[in-house]
Amino acid sequence: MEPSAKKQFIWNILYAACIAAIIYLTFRYCIPLLAPFLVAFVITALISPLVNLLHDKLHIAKKFSAVLLVTITYLILAGLLVLIGNGVYRWAMNADGWFQTVFVPGLFQITTNLSAWLDEVHSELVPFLATARDSLITTIGSKVSTISADLLSRAATGLPGFAVRVIFAIVATYFMAIDTDRIKHFIATRQTEDLYKTLSAAYLSLKSTLGKYIRAYSLIFLITFAELTVGFLCAGIGNFVLIALMVAVFDILPILGSSMVLLPWSIILLLTGDYTRGAIMFAIYAVVVVVRQFIEPKIVGEHVGLHPLITLIAMYVGGKLFGGVGLLGFPICCAVLVQLQNAGFLNLLPQRREPTVVPASEQSAKKKKILQK
Repeated sequence: MEPSAKKQFIWNILYAACIAAIIYLTFRYCIPLLAPFLVAFVITALISPLVNLLHDKLHIAKKFSAVLLVTITYLILAGLLVLIGNGVYRWAMNADGWFQTVFVPGLFQITTNLSAWLDEVHSELVPFLATARDSLITTIGSKVSTISADLLSRAATGLPGFAVRVIFAIVATYFMAIDTDRIKHFIATRQTEDLYKTLSAAYLSLKSTLGKYIRAYSLIFLITFAELTVGFLCAGIGNFVLIALMVAVFDILPILGSSMVLLPWSIILLLTGDYTRGAIMFAIYAVVVVVRQFIEPKIVGEHVGLHPLITLIAMYVGGKLFGGVGLLGFPICCAVLVQLQNAGFLNLLPQRREPTVVPASEQSAKKKKILQK
């Protein structure tokens, strides 16, 4: 390798390392610190086209339409938050009672039936089964109590801070939505021409990617909702449409997911002796999880312009490094970088040479020669 090529290789490595360090520090420190204002920015960016549409078509004042749309958006988010929080709170409050009244009797019923069968086949295993059952009850009982108490404790201690962040996000959204044009003008007039073009391209790319992300996950939500509706109908669940809707909302959340609902539900049904419905519920859980693992990278990748493999890697790495924020934010960041690369504002992966295209006839001829050898 020539000295100039080595120097260029080192510079490329350092450039990529700087980009990776900026992304890591942004997700690790900046996003949690500025989360209320980022939420305000995202909501403002999403409602801005509708604000402009109402102003252009219906001649409604931008400030009035912005305030109205921000209020409607936060009311919808508050309703979803109350729905999810109420479900989690009720589960945490009733966890010990459910364990004593449902899980323990169900486990005793299963072990009694299994002990009767083992008594005829291998009676020496009956005392071992009873010991294992008692140990399982003690272990799971302590875990249920610990998890429910820890969940309530974290909710109680984290509620004031969460409320403060929510208030800041709401107020910031109103300010951003009302003065969007002034904020854009202030930022535009403080930049050089090249930097302004780059920032404008990044903003438009981020805005477009967020919209595509919402459309992608809306499609995933509808697919999951359809799967759950059909599955609950086959299982004979009452109010299956409403329950399917609630579980689908739970499933679309990055940290929670449908496994926190469907898997315990199927286990409870199996423990209480409802084997048919429990098996159907477990099959629903397996189908929802497997289908989402296949369709999520493909649908998200097609909507945001990333290859499904890159989307899958970005979701996995982001989730491992940064949790739920990284699971959604890391693919968005990759999509924005790819769009800036394609637009010519970045040159992270320059093309070094033209690809060699081998005709299909020559490829098949080479394969035949290899097979003949």
